[in-house]
Amino acid sequence: MEDMRTIGKMRRDKAISMAMKRKEEYLGARVPKELRDRVVERAKRLGIPVSILIRNILEEAFKEDAVDSGVLSSFADSNDKNINLENFSSVIGWESIRLNKTVECSGCKVVLQKGTKAYIGLGSLQPVVVCCSCRDGTQ
Repeated sequence: MEDMRTIGKMRRDKAISMAMKRKEEYLGARVPKELRDRVVERAKRLGIPVSILIRNILEEAFKEDAVDSGVLSSFADSNDKNINLENFSSVIGWESIRLNKTVECSGCKVVLQKGTKAYIGLGSLQPVVVCCSCRDGTQ
């Protein structure tokens, strides 16, 4: 495990060093494994490095027309407004989890299988588990 951390640190340091040589900034972010895998797969399909794909996505998101149309502000507060708070008023926050057993979504009642990514509501007396669709407001 320590070797993987050392390798990761060396790669990160090298990326930062290369970015500094190009007079560009380095920006890092932690993402869920599923999102990382999707980004890597898309970059492979496009035949470009992951860093270029991410840069292109960020540049597109920060174009002036995207900012003016409120696209970025909808990203910024989407985590707070997507869940119907009236249904889960006792929940003070949401945490991403990987299910260890099959449960029913508290939002749409879909059966969620063991191993599925879901969200658990914190602060509620009864466990509140919602699927990604309910959490993201796409239900």
